[in-house]
Amino acid sequence: MLDVHPPEHAVHTWRDFVIHIATIVVGLLIAVGLEQTVESLHHRQQVRELREALTQERNENRLTFPANVACFRLQTAELKNNFRVLLYLRDHPGTPEEKLPGVLLWSTSRIPPAEAAWKSAQQTQVLSLMPREETESYQAFYRLQDETEQQVQIMFQRMARAEGFEAVDPDPSHMTADQLSTEIDLTQQALEATTTWGIYLMNVSATEPDFPSPLTAEEVFGSTGEIRSPEDRKKLMVASTITKQALAPWKAQLDAAAQAVAKNMK
Repeated sequence: MLDVHPPEHAVHTWRDFVIHIATIVVGLLIAVGLEQTVESLHHRQQVRELREALTQERNENRLTFPANVACFRLQTAELKNNFRVLLYLRDHPGTPEEKLPGVLLWSTSRIPPAEAAWKSAQQTQVLSLMPREETESYQAFYRLQDETEQQVQIMFQRMARAEGFEAVDPDPSHMTADQLSTEIDLTQQALEATTTWGIYLMNVSATEPDFPSPLTAEEVFGSTGEIRSPEDRKKLMVASTITKQALAPWKAQLDAAAQAVAKNMK
């Protein structure tokens, strides 16, 4: 804080008065300038520290991403295994547990995303000091992470429901026909939720180039029947051509509308 002291001698002329006022004004301007400079340096320091924290957090999530892809693959394989066992039991009622083509597995695992730095930043005004484009980029990344995590929670809930019978009796061969039908339906729901998780993982990799994912559409959608085998595609080639021709006018309209939107957005 700059202290302004009265002159040591009395002001006798207008010239002395103007000099005195000018001295005070210059002193105040210097004080304000110094204060703004200090504040600007402080803001720069805050932004630099936040960028470093967010970069470190992003690196943590990037390093754990492949592990979550592996979790998706294992869980998908386990659910397919469960389907095989349950469908066999449905088609061969009374089969003892030891003669089933496998055992039921309901493990769930994933590494939750790191987001402490981002949540902390949202409680401060530092984000407002960053360029708008940079802030929006962070927002989009963490929003996708949040959506992925929400889907994980849905998946866990469905897995827990599918595993519910095992808590009563671990031997699936003891299930009644109605219980078996319900268990097959719950397993299907768990697999659908797991597939949706895989879609989100693919979206992360698609929008964030430094999050490489070896997941393929065949891996993610293969268990849902949305992607047919090469043999099926060859067999259905003629029928698929007929459908494509029937839908061609509507697809052309959609393409034209999408192009118009893209043009107007530029």
